[in-house]
Amino acid sequence: MQAVAIQDEMDVIAIHAGMFWLLCRLAATAAESGVFPAFEGSVEARWMPTAERSVQTPRTLLGEGVPFDWKFETASWITHPERQMLFLVILSVLFRFVTYHEAGHLWYDHGRRRSGGDRASIFIDRTEPSEVASPGAIASQAREIIADSFALERTIKVLERELSLKAELEMTKILRAKLLADEKAITGFVLTMVFLYFRVSDRSNWHAVSLDTLSHPPAPFRAKAVAAALLEHRHLSISEEAAGSAVRSAAAGSEAILSVMLGIYPNLRWLDDVSTSEFDKHFNKIYDEIPQWC
Repeated sequence: MQAVAIQDEMDVIAIHAGMFWLLCRLAATAAESGVFPAFEGSVEARWMPTAERSVQTPRTLLGEGVPFDWKFETASWITHPERQMLFLVILSVLFRFVTYHEAGHLWYDHGRRRSGGDRASIFIDRTEPSEVASPGAIASQAREIIADSFALERTIKVLERELSLKAELEMTKILRAKLLADEKAITGFVLTMVFLYFRVSDRSNWHAVSLDTLSHPPAPFRAKAVAAALLEHRHLSISEEAAGSAVRSAAAGSEAILSVMLGIYPNLRWLDDVSTSEFDKHFNKIYDEIPQWC
């Protein structure tokens, strides 16, 4: 379950089937679970967490590695047009973010700069990211933060552009009325989906290993970094108020959505858990490295 960016004579981005199945199942589960009640055809959302499910990883609960069954897994909502629209917009945001993340590595020429020459280089983004040799881990995490920021910006801009160009379509009118009314709503929705992706794709045991050996920052680090890009740099030119609102809604909303969809207890402190002096030092190491890869 992974996505890759390959730098060689021709740049290539590939999304493996397992990654696509996971994104489809995440979108389908959202479409059928009632977590977006404004859309017609919804069942009432029911929060029924169990301790047994809560100790499993989100990927396990989403059937990691199991092919997505288009007929069976869409049966409960496929006859409701608005639920189809919801599935499509969630899947498109998730797929674009993953794809643009890989494009970010290519945009900043991370592969050739990492390898120190023109030889082929491959970036792999997978669930349960790997450990790497300590000297290169901070640089690797910095590259991932840069690619995340690139992907967030492109995903939001493309969605805004798509809604503008397709303003007369009935689907666009419904999405505008019920989910994506304005810039603040669009940013909040995209950020919520990105936070969901971070949680689902995170390394399950990162607390038990040294942060200086991880190829990718843990999910809370990635979430705080893209939030900082909105709040501090505001590279999307959105207002400070809109950025703050998007971050707040995504932080709480993503965990609530995941909790209801998967029947697990929420971890309301998943971002606060990395707000310590020890983790701040690690953040500073990453941010000191970022200018080397921009």
